[in-house]
Amino acid sequence: MTDWDIDSVRYRFPALRRPGPDGEPVTWLDNAAGTQVVDTCLRAINDYLLGSNANHGVPNAPSIETDELVAQVRLVMADLLGADDPAEISFGPNMTTIAFAISRAIGAALEPGDEIVVTRADHDANIAPWLAVAQAHDLTVRWVGLRPDDATLDLGQLEQVIGSRTKLVAVGLVSNGTGTINPVPRIANIARSVGAHLFVDAVAAVPHLSIDVEALGADYLVFSPYKFYGPHLGVLWGRRELQQALPPFHVRPAGDAIPGRFETGTKPFELLAGLAGTLRYLEKVGITQGGAPGSPGQDDTFRRSRLLAAMSAIRRYELGLGRQLLERVRAVKGVRVYGITDSARAAERCPTVAFTLDGHRPADIARTLGERGIYVRNGDHYAYELHKTLGLADGGTVRASLGHYNTPEEIERLGDALDEIAA
Repeated sequence: MTDWDIDSVRYRFPALRRPGPDGEPVTWLDNAAGTQVVDTCLRAINDYLLGSNANHGVPNAPSIETDELVAQVRLVMADLLGADDPAEISFGPNMTTIAFAISRAIGAALEPGDEIVVTRADHDANIAPWLAVAQAHDLTVRWVGLRPDDATLDLGQLEQVIGSRTKLVAVGLVSNGTGTINPVPRIANIARSVGAHLFVDAVAAVPHLSIDVEALGADYLVFSPYKFYGPHLGVLWGRRELQQALPPFHVRPAGDAIPGRFETGTKPFELLAGLAGTLRYLEKVGITQGGAPGSPGQDDTFRRSRLLAAMSAIRRYELGLGRQLLERVRAVKGVRVYGITDSARAAERCPTVAFTLDGHRPADIARTLGERGIYVRNGDHYAYELHKTLGLADGGTVRASLGHYNTPEEIERLGDALDEIAA
């Protein structure tokens, strides 16, 4: 475990002070479904609505300020992702909606008989849109399955199913079901070998890892800020030339240029203000916990460095925390953990652990824990194909997922409660 100022981090998240049934603060271990929101995000939303609530594109001060806000958020988001062009960043209501919209456009540009590759490991938001597009345009869907020993992707199978008619490979950077980090750069190389594009779901990755779209080899990348301490939004990054070549589905006055090409309707400006507040918080973490130079919110060449320092510091802390979670859950009598179970391979996963307990339904475990103020999730977590492949379609798993504000003591609290349930 690295030196981490956990008290100053937790202070920034008011919801973590919510009292549980025993009067003590609750233990929030459902972060893969949605994190708690940082105070800078809350204040930014409030300030925007109180002071400058306006639509964009007209010559008055609140509207001009709104335009400047949107432009600034694109710049910072590009820095977070390692993207060179902020115009390649688009916003939407959530990742799922964006995935359906962009898949519709991609599908319309393909020919009958073209192929799309999806995986059994993904959240259904990166599977269902492609199934729908394939049905609408007479495309062929190829599947990549899982290795039986550790539920990781079978890349040998990917090399077998990919071919000359493969136009797109859709994959998650991190499994929301098991926490496994998929080898996306290797997958990108396989996709490129046949001229296919790579669509990356980074929802479960962005809260935990430094992202570099070029290093990943991605052509499109999507994620949701409410999974990393911000508001309910979706974000799309896509290469300019690819976005410009796709047929947009939007109102005619929107125009054909990116970024507005795939932004339908009026944007939730107050939530974009909140996202800006979240990113300022991450910059602050990069300075105070990662040793990066500068001040939060500055538009300078060090902003990417501050964000990278933040994510590196978070990753270092979470590696130890995630290893503790894995080992403590595995120590419970009758528990079976799914995915990578060797703590020596902690660097291959994020701090998400999915498990079952002999003789107990996942829903009952989650309910009992919830009654004790320990909040986890049960079910298939929208990773339907993953759970079906693992033989867990009926009931799913219990999932405990950490954020950078969780503590070793909370993990022990979870483990002690599971011990009592298992006894």
